[in-house]
Amino acid sequence: MENLLSIRQVATITGLSVHTLRYYENIGLLCSIDRNENGYRCYSSADITWIESS
Repeated sequence: MENLLSIRQVATITGLSVHTLRYYENIGLLCSIDRNENGYRCYSSADITWIESS
């Protein structure tokens, strides 16, 4: 099973703010971000790779 990261962890890794990541999701730039049973965003390594390459 893949290790999923929180939005805060992804913000630290990518250098983007949490606000920016949420904004990108709201405008449809980031789609298909999974959420856990509590509704928190869960980013995969593929998501991070896409963010870093864009």
